[in-house]
Amino acid sequence: MERLQLIYGSNTMRITEMAKELAGSFLESPDEFSLVTLNYKETSIEAIIEEAQTLPFLSDQKAVVVNDAFSFTGAKVKSEVNHDIDRLVDYLTNKNDDTLLIFKVFNEQLDNRKKITKIMKQKGKVTEVAEMDEQEVRQYLSSILAENEVAMDKSAMDIFINRTGINYETVTNEMNKLILYAENTITAEDVEAVVSVSLEQNIFKLTDLILSRKKAQAVRLLRELILQKEEPMQLLHLIIGQFRLLYQVKLLLSQGYQADNIAKSLKVHPYRVKLASRDVGKYSQEVLENKMVMCRDIDYKFKSSYLDRETLFELFVLEI
Repeated sequence: MERLQLIYGSNTMRITEMAKELAGSFLESPDEFSLVTLNYKETSIEAIIEEAQTLPFLSDQKAVVVNDAFSFTGAKVKSEVNHDIDRLVDYLTNKNDDTLLIFKVFNEQLDNRKKITKIMKQKGKVTEVAEMDEQEVRQYLSSILAENEVAMDKSAMDIFINRTGINYETVTNEMNKLILYAENTITAEDVEAVVSVSLEQNIFKLTDLILSRKKAQAVRLLRELILQKEEPMQLLHLIIGQFRLLYQVKLLLSQGYQADNIAKSLKVHPYRVKLASRDVGKYSQEVLENKMVMCRDIDYKFKSSYLDRETLFELFVLEI
């Protein structure tokens, strides 16, 4: 096994599981002395290196897991320590200890221009953890159900995914909750009773209600989201993003693009494109353009009006 590992992506739960699997397969009997976890935001490079070079008492095996190693990306992150990147580059270049060192990077992209990233790719193993597509999510959920000896028909699975979306952490948590609730067989009624609707799915629904001019339902959903402590400004920006996605998908579909190519062109998850493609035929480009203009207007009012944002948002939903 490579003694230098870097795992990156937006799927934080799966990254953590993979790091645990690597450490578990490397160490004969992991304990608090042989398996050490550090937070990159709080730990200096010198301390990380010292930990990696210090073996536990009466053992010649050690694994060090470093969380949120943002220096391999282009992200600007506030940290409690100033990192000596040259020192880390030197260590990675000349690493001669037997410690398994795993960097976890919670970002969809590495900065391949950086020397530290180039050295990591030369000297160690870099693994990308991508978000699953819908088919992979269905297979994954089926494996959880089989493992727990629980049955679930296709209609219940469809409703489940419609409520959760396909985020790995969300579907895992919601399915585990559902299995505890339903015991042997999961029905559509069980899903509707137990499974929470994700914010992303609620934004899809809210946008569709606004475009369909179902104003009372839209205001009711908006109030529910605000009661769930969602910030009005964040909700507005998510709605603007959804209108923009619908507009872009409609434009590219009219130019003959297929869904996979649209996802690559826009750099968004294919599942989001699938949902947008399903609904976009109901609306003209002119309507979508008009909604985006109105969203920009309310964004300005959010920042300048004396009215509270919740009231402004409800007025916006009623007017748009």
